[in-house]
Amino acid sequence: MSDVLELEAVACPLCGAAEATLLCAEHDLALGVPGRFPLARCEHCGLLYQNPRVRRDQLDRMYPADYPPHARDPDLGRVLRTRSAAVRWVLAHGLGYAHLDTSDVGPGDRLRARLWRRKVAKNFPPWVGRGRLLDVGCATGRFLQQMASVGWRVSGIELDPEAAAKARTVTPDVVVGDPAEVGLPSASFDLVTAFHVVEHLPDPARALRNMLAWLAPGGLMIVEVPNVGGWGGALFGRHWSGLDFPRHLIHFTPATMQALVEQCGGHVVDAWHWSKPRWIIRSARFALAARATAPTRLALAALDSRLGGGLVKVALEVALKAAGPARRGEVVRYFIRHAGAA
Repeated sequence: MSDVLELEAVACPLCGAAEATLLCAEHDLALGVPGRFPLARCEHCGLLYQNPRVRRDQLDRMYPADYPPHARDPDLGRVLRTRSAAVRWVLAHGLGYAHLDTSDVGPGDRLRARLWRRKVAKNFPPWVGRGRLLDVGCATGRFLQQMASVGWRVSGIELDPEAAAKARTVTPDVVVGDPAEVGLPSASFDLVTAFHVVEHLPDPARALRNMLAWLAPGGLMIVEVPNVGGWGGALFGRHWSGLDFPRHLIHFTPATMQALVEQCGGHVVDAWHWSKPRWIIRSARFALAARATAPTRLALAALDSRLGGGLVKVALEVALKAAGPARRGEVVRYFIRHAGAA
């Protein structure tokens, strides 16, 4: 069997049109999977996606054995491990986790809770309904472990069998399969999450329809994906790390994600834009390495140095604070409810 993945032409995953304009083709800059993978724009709806795309029966070969999300073991996140009292206070008094005991939380932790409120909100969803959570693309179960520790009844779906086996050390309720093809009872979850998953799916519309069907009345769905319309995509183009050829099959802007959600019977009620310096730095490394000139080699060495990298990170921490208000974040977290729900 050849190491190079075979490609096949596909219709637009959003509108179904066959006509697309080729924008570029690029190697796997992150993990080195052999081949060149094309980026196209649908001529009808403007969606960016891979076309031709890796053949469906070879999609699993896009993920090396050491693919980071599948390799790490489940554990409690650092936010919960190191700041548990303050985190419990924020959860109980700001995010609806009324079942958590905060009687031992002192004044110092309450003060820290005020300072960490935004960080906690990024790491924990609001409490919804009866606390039944489904994480789509749960990998090894790190998020499931964190949510179970604060009272959620957790379940997961994971494509990779080895990652799913690790997730089953957290909960036995982990199904192996593509969320577009898995069958689960309707209206059985109060919260359905999918963090950096939908962009990997060959049939995102069918997956989102299923996820909305599994959502109970009054439930909440949270979907987070890279934002090709953000500053990073505009600045780095084909070297933007969010493209992640060949694993990211589809590249969403807020407009195309909203169109997909509405097509599937949902409604975007809120969207958080945010960025991290390491994502911009990764893109800068890809762009500099591609040029391979003496000045860019010097710039890359400076970026990789402790001093240079540290200065760039500090500068980006300041600059990227504007990405959220400008609605140009590297990623967008979408909060979705059934169409017609308040």
